[in-house]
Amino acid sequence: MHFLDFETLGFAVPKYAGTRSYQSIPFQWSDHILHKNGVLEHWEYLCKEDKDPREEFAKTLLGALGKRGSIVTYTNYEEGIIKKLAEGFPQYSDQLLATLYRVVDLYAIIRKNYYHPEFHGSFSLKSVVPALLPDMNYENLAIREGQQAGLEFLRMIDPSTPTEERERIKVALLAYCGQDTLAMVKLRENILNRS
Repeated sequence: MHFLDFETLGFAVPKYAGTRSYQSIPFQWSDHILHKNGVLEHWEYLCKEDKDPREEFAKTLLGALGKRGSIVTYTNYEEGIIKKLAEGFPQYSDQLLATLYRVVDLYAIIRKNYYHPEFHGSFSLKSVVPALLPDMNYENLAIREGQQAGLEFLRMIDPSTPTEERERIKVALLAYCGQDTLAMVKLRENILNRS
């Protein structure tokens, strides 16, 4: 099983050729892979320079996802990004669209089948994780939510940002996106244990 999360950024003024205003440009993915034998593996991608990351994002993503295994996401956001990548890069279209048949939305499963008072009416990952996985929180992370991740990515690719600061941001971005996919692995396990 692949547990997948993307980070994206939308520019008011298109920054890269072939993009439009406020188009979601994916610059990072995290994939925690749970093998049949219980081994958990982590693959990730983060664009580290100021360039259109979409093609490299798509190629590396396809390499990680392969052709087998369910792809667990939290909401259908990743599906929409994959569809847009398929439109923008016809050479990968068939492979990208084929991944959509493997997607399972953990958000939809939780929303339909489970509620906890600590959700406070929200089924967002940031509400569900602290309620069901109290030992796993975002408070200790330098980056705690998606909009902050996008802003930090811009600082990381800015040539005027000092090298040490760019490295610190890179580590923080990888930790944040990786936390989301690891949280999905643990949420699945938590819910299965309640069955």
